[in-house]
Amino acid sequence: MPGNLPDSIKIDVKASGFSLLMMMWSPGDEGIQLDLSRARSVGGGEYALATNYQQYYLHYGVGKDIRVVKLYPDTIVLGFEGKSEKTVPVKPNVRVNCAAMYRMGDSANVFPQYVTISGPEALLEKISYVQTEQRTYDDVSENISEDIKLVLPEGITQVSVQPSIVKLSVVVGKYTEGRFTIPLNTINSPSNATLITFPDKVDVIFQVPVEEYATIKPDMFRAVADYRKAQQGAQRIEVEIVKQPLYIRNLKTEPANVDFIIRK
Repeated sequence: MPGNLPDSIKIDVKASGFSLLMMMWSPGDEGIQLDLSRARSVGGGEYALATNYQQYYLHYGVGKDIRVVKLYPDTIVLGFEGKSEKTVPVKPNVRVNCAAMYRMGDSANVFPQYVTISGPEALLEKISYVQTEQRTYDDVSENISEDIKLVLPEGITQVSVQPSIVKLSVVVGKYTEGRFTIPLNTINSPSNATLITFPDKVDVIFQVPVEEYATIKPDMFRAVADYRKAQQGAQRIEVEIVKQPLYIRNLKTEPANVDFIIRK
């Protein structure tokens, strides 16, 4: 596959004024073919093509009544690269804005998750992943499952992607809010000291899929205050959640920080 081929070349021609006028009126858009078999290696994977040896092909392209005199540039340097392949991951480039009380169950997924790209090795080295086309979904209240095109990084044109279309999947479910009051435990107190918090209970507030709400119990949560994080001279300490169900979202505690004393 030749690289660095110029989009156009300039030529000096000799012809009657009428022939030149006709060419200006009907320039055509087929382009001109060059005989690359005449290219000569100059090393480093590059080949030089003397354009003045291509006058036969240029004469055929511009017309029999027009004589080609000279070409510019007189030499074109071409790079030839073999075709390579590699497998790269696909990254969804989508934004999902859910309707009120709806949430994504997980991040957006694509199938297949990997695709094969092929082209010049120098270009493939610049590509570590392929993105889907950019899309935004608003007010979503049901699952998304549709085909979506893949796009290459801007400016890369000599690379193909297989497959070029993947399946986008976004799971969306309805959530409700839950709330429990649970004990606040203290941890990491030394044998000669006791950490006492005020209050000794906190509320955990969370969102959970509607169909899972009945399965959530207070003992699935554990809130702690860590003695090692009690700063000298401080009056409050952070409440930490160290145990929680996997399928809840937006967990918080009230209060988020509590008063404490250390009794020795």
